[in-house]
Amino acid sequence: MNGTEVSAGLILRAGLECLALLAIVAYLLFRTDLRQKFYSLGTRALATVLIFLGAWGAVQMVDRWQYDYPNQWSPIPLTRFAMYQVQLKESVEETYSWQGVYTDGEQRELNLTAEFSTIGLPAMSTRMRVLLNWAQEPEGSADHQKAADELKLWATGLAKAAKDSEPQLKEIRFYEVTGHYPNPDESLLMSWSVDELAVG
Repeated sequence: MNGTEVSAGLILRAGLECLALLAIVAYLLFRTDLRQKFYSLGTRALATVLIFLGAWGAVQMVDRWQYDYPNQWSPIPLTRFAMYQVQLKESVEETYSWQGVYTDGEQRELNLTAEFSTIGLPAMSTRMRVLLNWAQEPEGSADHQKAADELKLWATGLAKAAKDSEPQLKEIRFYEVTGHYPNPDESLLMSWSVDELAVG
């Protein structure tokens, strides 16, 4: 499912989460002394807190769009954080892999986060997973073509970063990786020769 698709399941999940959040807020306000502490700050402070909690709760219901690329809209700073930074290889059931084939015949992993360190890992990981899903769509479909076009741009960036490497890079491959380490299954989805990428 694309992030922008609205389904009955998504609406139900958002509704249940909304009820859970409201229950938590109600408990804190009416079953603890939190409300009295807010009162001591004054009416304006209490109103500010309640407005913030309302806005924050509303954003939690619709933040499924925060991972779209490019973002359709951005609820930052109220959106939830992606609660991960590094995924352990042992936990992988499906992921992606960039590999480079070099003139010495060796194939080595190309690490996107090492080459493009200014891009946040959660955002990059999510984008690669979206492209991975699109790349597996039937050839000729709109999503497959979008993946091919964008992945070629990423491949071009990797090729430029490795332009002066020794041995020289001659081909870049994009794989779907399934199963579990240390023996995952890799399925080649797309590849580009460095000459094809026209890296100057």
